[in-house]
Amino acid sequence: NIPSGAPAELGAFLSLNIMMLNDSQISQAPIDFIEKEFCNAEWAIKLQAEHLSLQFDEMIDTYLKERKNDVIQVLERIFKNLEGNNFDWNNQGKLEKGILVTRDLSPADLVQFKDSNFAGFITDFGSLTSHTAIVGRNLDIPAVVGVTNARQIIRDDEIIIDGLQGVIIVNPDKLVLNEYKKRKKEWQESRQKLRSIRKNVTISQDGISVELLANIEVPEDVDDVKYNNADGVGLFRSEFLFLSKDNHIASEEEQFQAYLQVIKAMKKLPVTIRTADLGADKNPQWNATHGAADNPALGLTGIRLSLAEQGFFRLQLRAILRASYFGKVQIMFPMISSSWELKQAIHQLDLVKEELREEHIAFDENIKIGSMIEVPAAALSLKGILEQVDFISIGTNDLIQYLLAIDRNDESVNYLYDPLHPAVIKLLNHVIQSANKEQVPVSICGELAGNVKLTRLLLGIGLRKFSMHSANILNVKNIILNTNIAELESLVSKILRSENRDKIYDYVEKLNQDLNLF
Repeated sequence: NIPSGAPAELGAFLSLNIMMLNDSQISQAPIDFIEKEFCNAEWAIKLQAEHLSLQFDEMIDTYLKERKNDVIQVLERIFKNLEGNNFDWNNQGKLEKGILVTRDLSPADLVQFKDSNFAGFITDFGSLTSHTAIVGRNLDIPAVVGVTNARQIIRDDEIIIDGLQGVIIVNPDKLVLNEYKKRKKEWQESRQKLRSIRKNVTISQDGISVELLANIEVPEDVDDVKYNNADGVGLFRSEFLFLSKDNHIASEEEQFQAYLQVIKAMKKLPVTIRTADLGADKNPQWNATHGAADNPALGLTGIRLSLAEQGFFRLQLRAILRASYFGKVQIMFPMISSSWELKQAIHQLDLVKEELREEHIAFDENIKIGSMIEVPAAALSLKGILEQVDFISIGTNDLIQYLLAIDRNDESVNYLYDPLHPAVIKLLNHVIQSANKEQVPVSICGELAGNVKLTRLLLGIGLRKFSMHSANILNVKNIILNTNIAELESLVSKILRSENRDKIYDYVEKLNQDLNLF
């Protein structure tokens, strides 16, 4: 049972676990190993876990690569059940609110965690964007994930977990302990205040209205979107409808029903569906056709793959258009690098529209079309794109990665991934100002949108539409409600003129000096 008071998102993660259990890579592949190798079930699960782990390691996309842990956690859970090795959350001796230091936890484990004798957890594996970390944050469980060798280093010690800063303090002195008790009380009070502004209209102190939208991956995410009173879905990552399929492209009807579920739940609020942002490294069934790219991030991915696989692309466009009849749907194309590439995508959409008209299938004839801006070439040649679309959305994750030539997965260089690099700020300002000048709505749907330390900077350079993970909406709303945007002009101008990284960080700190950023 899901504990009372758990975020709606937890149910979605459990649904995702069930979906993975039904996938043939988990439900059938181990059986195939047993029949072929004449091994026991435990060994078959181990072999399949290793096989899938290698597949995920070859992926380039940061978010998808980190989904490896979710799949492996499901297989490990099966393995533990086969072994009869189940942890009893409610039988932990005389332990009083201890901290669990473990190799890893799954979202399913957290169902039991809230009512256990543990006050928080530390894991050897994981990342800030892992499902375990996200569920932990939304359950208000203090946690630090991805601490290599934590189990070997931490013993029977007194520990403070600072989940906000990602810090662990072992055997703190009395002064540090008292300081953190004070911080904990302040944090609890701030969370209560945030819940009280859920239904407030998002308007700055000087009367400027701002839209706060949510990013989702699966239809079940909508419950959390509605709870946080988002202004709509700014990014529906439709590729997740395909990633669980084994050599099977989701049918038009399957896609239609998924989109319809979200649209009906959101009622009259906008739902922006991004066409599948897939690539050769993410789709084994297409590797045979296109081959494995040496550098998938620069290869056949996003809109390029959709245009190369026009049958697949039109199938998705048909499903989206059919769903548009039932609500306020917008279509967005990923990884656009030029105006002529966008023109090809719109041409395919027009062909599908004509097909549906001939079949007398209803759809929104005035459906809005948008483009992701996540390739520097698109950002620097924006005029031709703006002439063809109704809106744009900046994908800062990839835009920063491509602009700075930094692979965030590479531990030797990922410290250079800097959203406050002067080039990043200048390019964001260029895109936002260009779109505003042409009166084309512009949003940011990457991680920057939910980063509360950058909210005022983005407001200062003209952003009025943010799309983020639902868990960040109230934090960002709180900052906007307590901001006079006109008063940001002087500091933001200094940031835009500066080439000095340290000064930029100092200016951003001054932007937030009156805020208590939890």
